[in-house]
Amino acid sequence: MNNTLTSAQLNGILSIADDAIICVDGMHRIILFNQGAERTFGWKAAEVHGKELNLLLPPRYHGEHGRHIERFDRSGQSARKMAERQAIYAVRKDGSEFPAEASISKLEAESGMIYTVILRDISRRMAYERELKAAKERAEAAMQAKSMFLANMSHEIRTPLNAVIGMTSLLLNTHIDDEQRDYAETIRASSEVLLTIINDILDYSKIEIGRLEIERQPFDLRRCIEESLDLISPEASEKNINLAYFIDESVPAALVSDVTRLRQILVNLLSNSIKFTHRGEVVVSVSAVPFGDASHEVLFSVKDTGIGIPQERQGELFQAFTQVDASTTRKYGGTGLGLAISKRLTEIMGGRMWVESEVGAGSIFSFTVVAEASGSQLAQSFLQERSSALAGKHVLIVDDNSTNRRILVKQALLWGMVPSAAASAIEALDLVRHGHAFDVAILDMSMPEMDGLSLATEIRKYRDEKALPLIMLTSVAHRPRNVMTSEVKFSAYLNKPIKPTALFDALLHSMQIAPLNAPMRRVAAPSEKLADTLPVKILVAEDNTVNQKVVQQLLAHLGYRADVVANGIEVLDALERQNYDVVLMDVQMPEMDGLEATRRLRARYGAGVPPRVIAMTANAMPGDRDKCLAAGMDSYVPKPVELEDVRAVLIAVSSPVEEEITHEDAEVIDRRRIGQLMELQDENNPTLVSDIVELFIADSPKHLQHIAEAIAAGDPAALESAAHRFLSSIENLGAGRMRRHCMELEQRGRDGVPDGAAGLLAALQREFEIARQHLRGIVAAP
Repeated sequence: MNNTLTSAQLNGILSIADDAIICVDGMHRIILFNQGAERTFGWKAAEVHGKELNLLLPPRYHGEHGRHIERFDRSGQSARKMAERQAIYAVRKDGSEFPAEASISKLEAESGMIYTVILRDISRRMAYERELKAAKERAEAAMQAKSMFLANMSHEIRTPLNAVIGMTSLLLNTHIDDEQRDYAETIRASSEVLLTIINDILDYSKIEIGRLEIERQPFDLRRCIEESLDLISPEASEKNINLAYFIDESVPAALVSDVTRLRQILVNLLSNSIKFTHRGEVVVSVSAVPFGDASHEVLFSVKDTGIGIPQERQGELFQAFTQVDASTTRKYGGTGLGLAISKRLTEIMGGRMWVESEVGAGSIFSFTVVAEASGSQLAQSFLQERSSALAGKHVLIVDDNSTNRRILVKQALLWGMVPSAAASAIEALDLVRHGHAFDVAILDMSMPEMDGLSLATEIRKYRDEKALPLIMLTSVAHRPRNVMTSEVKFSAYLNKPIKPTALFDALLHSMQIAPLNAPMRRVAAPSEKLADTLPVKILVAEDNTVNQKVVQQLLAHLGYRADVVANGIEVLDALERQNYDVVLMDVQMPEMDGLEATRRLRARYGAGVPPRVIAMTANAMPGDRDKCLAAGMDSYVPKPVELEDVRAVLIAVSSPVEEEITHEDAEVIDRRRIGQLMELQDENNPTLVSDIVELFIADSPKHLQHIAEAIAAGDPAALESAAHRFLSSIENLGAGRMRRHCMELEQRGRDGVPDGAAGLLAALQREFEIARQHLRGIVAAP
């Protein structure tokens, strides 16, 4: 049977093809023009037969077309597929042009080379693509316009709202009766809730128009989680909800990412969990897996025992302005923006967010971020280098909450201790009665049947405070105060959530291994708060809502009720309405940053008069500090902001106005540092301080020589390294004036611009001579 197609059959197939099929000979004359070509170009086959192919091309392509064919011949290809080249243009019989895609092939025949072109008119497709692009641009423009409107409206609403909060703050500081105070507190609290909602809208609008920036700075992961838990612990304590966190052994201790945005996500998820949980616990878990060469994919999970979310509604959770249902919105409040913002933030940070939930059984909100590790230390090694004193010590852990028991047992094991865990007071009391030896015991205050205080009272019948020190673990912000506590004589008190640093210090102190560190000091009574002895009105300027809460909480610990604004413009507006003694000013803010706001403030009110401006900045290099002072700021505190730093700077700037201390008038040697070294001297090391001083004086010329050699060689890396090594020695002895010049030299090396370093070196050498004389005088003193 002959399966070969006849010429008539081939012509029939070519005729019904939708695309234009055109064959030309070696002279580029048309020898085949199918019906598809007739429909596309408007010519009949008989009209173009024998004509040059240029008839179908716009005149501007005639010269180039022949060279295209020659290049195709030289390429060695037998065919070139459609769409391998960019769109071409063809011309119809009526002279109109249209865009097209074409493929070409060649076949050698007896009469010579035959080229076949298959051409497709793409006019409609390109018109559709143009419409899609235009529609996309219109949609993006509409979205940007909407987001800009939201941003502008948020600002316009926030400005008078700041005035309401500021005025209620003034009212609360006047002599008013209890009923009036209750009204004013309600106004202020409601205004702050409204301000939070407006800030959420502003954040969302920034994300929508792509104006939200992500910073990349190294930070301590454990501290980030603990600060997030601290912000929501008052609400958890009110509802008697247990807070806890786990960090897996695979997680780096420090990461490089945006700590502020990460904390914002955590606080949002934790706040939601507290809001929708009526009993039980909320637990944060962190794990990590390697991601590429130096990065990790870090997984955060927030698990609660709350009301849960129906399966059919979980997909809507991360949509803006959406909650589980309308009744939830009415009962629990909120805008439904928090989860949408958090999800977008995780995506910007290279991760994703999802939820697992069951109605009545609670929810687990999880998200990932991609971040580099800062250093090689893992989170599990926290404090292990100092834990040898705890190794082998027997600890009794009593807590009815399994999560807390698991955390305490795991931490005790990491420090080499021998833990025994009891789930109830009765179980723990049996262990003590039967003579089990323990070096220390940790008792939870809130337990069923017998609470921690009652258990401690029973234990004291068998063991006194020297035989068995007791540590109280409580979820409230202060320890219980009654006659029983004084009789029991607890060694330390720990607040939930459990923090390893505080736990470590409490264990050492309780067993009299080391003195109790500052974080474990007794909570100051209201009469001891700084605000009682130093009453000042404080304005906080910070654009990030989570940072605002952190600073407000720190100030509240000191007894201050601070007003908050979000940028420099609002600072100036607030100062028009009322007087403030101190402004805590973030340096980097939108619309008007802290430096410009301070310059305008000083131009308006003058230098050396209130308000005192304290910069809050993550930039700790001397040059950045100089910028703050040059703008008219009085002092600065580094981020993350610490309670003791805030206390110290408030005392410093609120002291009677003195002439500004210049760098040259600063303390040459920090006497506190020398005092710390003196405390380390004993009968085994009676000359420790003088030995360290003499070593510093002997080694410093070598360090100065290495810096000079690096400058002479024009080697920035060597300059950075030499200055960094010398800086360690300088800081050991608290040589503050030397430190500044050395840090600037290190920064010059890091920036790769050693120009001008010679002048800094000369200043450093002068300061060394001054420091040497001071150090010799200190050592020689009786």
